[in-house]
Amino acid sequence: MNQKYFVLIGLLIFFLTASCHKRVKEDKIPVAKVLDKYLYLSDIQHIFPIKITKDDSISMAKSYISTWVKTQLILNKAELNLSPDQVEITQQIETYRSSLIIYKYEELLLKEKLDTVVSDIEIEKYFNQNAANFILDENLLKALYIKVPLKAPNIEKLKIWYKSDQREDIKKLDSYCNNYATKYDYFKDNWILFSFIQSKLPTRIENEDEYLKSNKYIEQKDNNFYYFVYIKERNSKGAISPINFVHNRIKDIIINQRKVKFLTDLETKIYNDAQDHDNFVIYNYEKK
Repeated sequence: MNQKYFVLIGLLIFFLTASCHKRVKEDKIPVAKVLDKYLYLSDIQHIFPIKITKDDSISMAKSYISTWVKTQLILNKAELNLSPDQVEITQQIETYRSSLIIYKYEELLLKEKLDTVVSDIEIEKYFNQNAANFILDENLLKALYIKVPLKAPNIEKLKIWYKSDQREDIKKLDSYCNNYATKYDYFKDNWILFSFIQSKLPTRIENEDEYLKSNKYIEQKDNNFYYFVYIKERNSKGAISPINFVHNRIKDIIINQRKVKFLTDLETKIYNDAQDHDNFVIYNYEKK
């Protein structure tokens, strides 16, 4: 690295240190130049953490400036060799840049101003108005699922307890499963897909619709475990979904609708404000 470069780095460190005591007008202090493009001191201040040593500052500045110089040189070479067809790339980049800026602005406004609180009343109203959009394509269950080792004691009693709705039997079941079960899930209040239960069993149940019509219990085993399922409630495929199963989905739909309306209203307001202040003109370019 030549002496001129170290002078620039020294100048950089000087102004970084001086800025702690007095505001320095660093906007026009160059630290590098490639052809007619400059990199200014103000362009690289953001790369430094709040707490950094002098040696680390020099190292970071050196790396950043070197990368910037190489980038500008390659970019210049590419621009000189672009064919007319390839000029479209710059137009695509500008379109992407515009879209990205607008997206970031809209996201900022949505974060600050969009109401994301959705009441149960709103969810119920939407559900009632759009119930036909929430037809089940799978069977839903409220079920009890137990997975217990083959060597666990009192399996015959377990087979009685897990099928019972008597309070004393449920207490015995809880105590037993807490001591011996590898998995004990009681989906009493939450609907779950039957496919989820299927994934937890060693043997797949074929023709599940027919099976569920006439069976409330599933008992299977493999080389290591027993599997027990007690189906408390069932909501059949083809029926309207229970509202609590699609609660979060409806909430997302409502919030998304609010986003669309918010952004549409924003676009209209900006357009109308600009029109009122004569900030744009649309010329009649059609041939007469």
